[in-house]
Amino acid sequence: MYTAIKNVSKGLMAAALGLVLVFGGSAFKADSKRVQYTFQYTGSDKSRTEVEKESNWTYSPNAAGCDEIQQEACLIRVDASFVNTSGTPTLDPSLNLIASPHTSTRAYVVSSDDGDMDIENKTAQ
Repeated sequence: MYTAIKNVSKGLMAAALGLVLVFGGSAFKADSKRVQYTFQYTGSDKSRTEVEKESNWTYSPNAAGCDEIQQEACLIRVDASFVNTSGTPTLDPSLNLIASPHTSTRAYVVSSDDGDMDIENKTAQ
């Protein structure tokens, strides 16, 4: 009787370990398939209100040149779920960009509803 319980217990432990490995491995694989789009700030007005407008960001897959100083908006990389992909990609309003003012006429991006968004700001020009 004791041996039978011991064998069943081992079987259940092995099954539980197998499930942990399957789900744990799947969680890491899902992130590697994530698609991001790069957008560059192209608005002439760099105030907080304008930086937060999705229409002032232009799809720019090869953009570079941000020094990551928190003074002025430059580049963001967002998950595909926050991008309208019919035609030229544009930011979806559901992204909800949030900017912080550096001065009264300059702002930089601090966050959005995409918790995994990459942000690259730059020195004010």
